[in-house]
Amino acid sequence: MSVARESYHMEVEPGSRVKIAFTATYPDGKLFDTSSPEVASRHGEETEKRFRPIVLDIGSEPTIESLETGLIGMTEGETKTIQVPHDDLTLTYERTAFTEMVDQPPESGLQLHIATGLLGEVVSVDEDTVTVDFDPERAGETLTFEVEVLDVQ
Repeated sequence: MSVARESYHMEVEPGSRVKIAFTATYPDGKLFDTSSPEVASRHGEETEKRFRPIVLDIGSEPTIESLETGLIGMTEGETKTIQVPHDDLTLTYERTAFTEMVDQPPESGLQLHIATGLLGEVVSVDEDTVTVDFDPERAGETLTFEVEVLDVQ
C-alpha cells in the first residue's frame, strides 16, 4: 500500500533564511538591480557584475524592511511584486562589522559594492554605526521588486 505524500513548502517567516531571484525597477522602467543576466542584457546593462539570487536572513540587521515584510508568508516557487520605498535602501551597519565587510575604515562619500554588485555610498558615520544609501541618486523613488522564492530554510 502506498501513501501519497503531499509536497510541503515552508513559509517565509521571521528567522527564515530565504533565497530569492529578483528584478527591481524604477517607476520609469529603468533597471535598478537583478539576479538575472538575461534581464540585465534586455535592459542594456553591460557589466562585470556577478548575477545571482540573494539570500536574506529574515529579521536580521541590516534589513530592507518592506522587501522582507513582503516575503513573509510566501513559499518556494511563489512569485510576487513588492514595492520598496527609497528609505528602505538606506541601511545602517555596526561600525566594526562594516569595516570587516569592506576591509577599510568608513568615511562619508565612500562608494562600495556589495556581494550582488549593487553600488552604495556611505552617507554618515558615527562612533558606533555606518549608514549606506544604496541608491543616493534616486532618493524619494519607490522601486518595484519582482521576486521568486527559490528556497526557504
